[in-house]
Amino acid sequence: MRRLGPDDWRAARAVRLASVRDAFGERSAFYREQAGLEEAAWRAVLTGHARFGAFDDDVPAGTVGWRPDGADGVLYGMWVHPDARGTGLAVELVDAVLAVARAHGSRTLRLKVEPGNARARAFYRKTGFRTVEAPGDDRAPAGLVLMERPLG
Repeated sequence: MRRLGPDDWRAARAVRLASVRDAFGERSAFYREQAGLEEAAWRAVLTGHARFGAFDDDVPAGTVGWRPDGADGVLYGMWVHPDARGTGLAVELVDAVLAVARAHGSRTLRLKVEPGNARARAFYRKTGFRTVEAPGDDRAPAGLVLMERPLG
């Protein structure tokens, strides 16, 4: 697992597309949107955000992103290949984001998760996140569950 910089845009693209393909399928509008991004767009994201990628040889195994949001940080795009789930890779990815968030002085780390993804929600709770907004709450983004972890 390593942090991907602007010069790693091809690796970042590969791991991100693998995650979107697994979650939404290649025929989804979101996959097509991500696949259509130009090199400059990938480089820009990798300059302003932190993206971590894990690979088994050259095969994408996992990824996660971090971006600043005011005094806080956002963990996003978390994905672990089905064959790598339960191996500890997810914990390594979250730990990498926690380190970046702390280094940037973030007070809180937030994330959004699908309400039906019980495995992910349980994992995030195990790693110190708590639910702050749930579907039905007027503040919840597009029916997602908002979780956060103080970084004090």
